[in-house]
Amino acid sequence: MSTGTGTTSIPTTPIGNVQLPKLVMGIHPFDGVSYQNSEQDSKNLEMFGTVAPVSDVLRYAVEKQGLSVVQIDHMNPRLNRMHLQAIWETELVLKTTINLLAYILIPISLDGELTSYSSKAHSTLYAKDFTVGGKDFAEKIYEDEILKYTLEGSFDNLVTPDTVAPFTPHEIERLYIDYGVLEQYLGFFAGCDIFIADPGAEIDLLAATGRFDLINEYISFLRKRFETVITSVHHAGSTIPLLEKEGIDVDGYLTPINELGMYMFPTRDIAVDAIKQTNRPVIGMKPLAGGRYLGPKAFEYVFDTIGADSCMYGLGSCKQVQETTIAAKSVLGI
Repeated sequence: MSTGTGTTSIPTTPIGNVQLPKLVMGIHPFDGVSYQNSEQDSKNLEMFGTVAPVSDVLRYAVEKQGLSVVQIDHMNPRLNRMHLQAIWETELVLKTTINLLAYILIPISLDGELTSYSSKAHSTLYAKDFTVGGKDFAEKIYEDEILKYTLEGSFDNLVTPDTVAPFTPHEIERLYIDYGVLEQYLGFFAGCDIFIADPGAEIDLLAATGRFDLINEYISFLRKRFETVITSVHHAGSTIPLLEKEGIDVDGYLTPINELGMYMFPTRDIAVDAIKQTNRPVIGMKPLAGGRYLGPKAFEYVFDTIGADSCMYGLGSCKQVQETTIAAKSVLGI
């Protein structure tokens, strides 16, 4: 693994068959996502509308701050291809390698239709989180500004079992993974040397519906192609205990961790308990709560309070990279 010339090496942690740095570059806001509002999304899309500004930020992060692993995605093909191009150009200029952590959406289907992000899927996840978190979950979600952002700025768009019926037992039995669509997703990464493969957070849905057979099948499929396989988990308090109980063969978890508890479902405390109970490596994401919790305290929570093994955060500008990475390094004692 290479880092930029003149930088201090970032400590690593073993995960699967690789050594993962304790600080990892996220993909946002290169794809427009701000976790703030649509206005900021538009500014991000304008700012990173060409390869050059993305490459500039990546170059600074690698050359000046010593970061060497970046998340990549395939869900927004135009912007994600531009991100990959920026990574390759940065590697050429710096004559170094930027290792890739690839998010790979799981194409869960029902009766020939993709259903990973359907209203029924959201309703089913709500029902599972309510079963685990009860009233605390039902109250907590209306304080979650990142969730509100994903609901296009209004909790009126929240899907619950009261508005949409969850999957029925018969429908759950008919869920399957569309491997033809999956091959298309993997084709997006053709030519990339994937450092870590990350099955998408649709793992939450498969765990909530008890389809561990599909999870095992999917993980086995990925292990034939990639040496290290982790999984994203957005509902850590509900999902991680289920995956642990079933002995699902993943090398670690990538999950939201921040002091404000945003996007930590069903509640922050329940999610933290599940995170602390696992013996597998944990990579924290959204440590800054979408820009709402900044500075060293954000990383003190991730590393010192929770004990996460690594942390992934977004890179909005060279200045933000500098401020955020220095804050993180101060906590790591670099």
